[in-house]
Amino acid sequence: MKLNEYLKALDKVLMNPNRLLIVSILYLFGPKKESEIVKALNMPWGTFSSHITILEREGYIKRKRIFTRKGYRTFIKLTEEGEENYKKLVKLLREFLKYVREEYDGK
Repeated sequence: MKLNEYLKALDKVLMNPNRLLIVSILYLFGPKKESEIVKALNMPWGTFSSHITILEREGYIKRKRIFTRKGYRTFIKLTEEGEENYKKLVKLLREFLKYVREEYDGK
């Protein structure tokens, strides 16, 4: 694959650093409360809300409101599509780094 092919193949939704971090947390640690993710990333609620809305609209995550002893909490989990797209992106980025390393170390 050539450089321009790698760049075209990158997932446009997940290449945003904030969305990539959110999805990485969900992939590595499973479903989380919104507040846990916001706290872990030290991200403003407005920024988080914007990115979570995009991820939900694109089918990468699902949100579920659950009533707890402390009131309603919103949990987020990756969908199958979200997990597959995340894995595909990680694989592609690894291949891209290998390609770059081979191209520039060999010259």
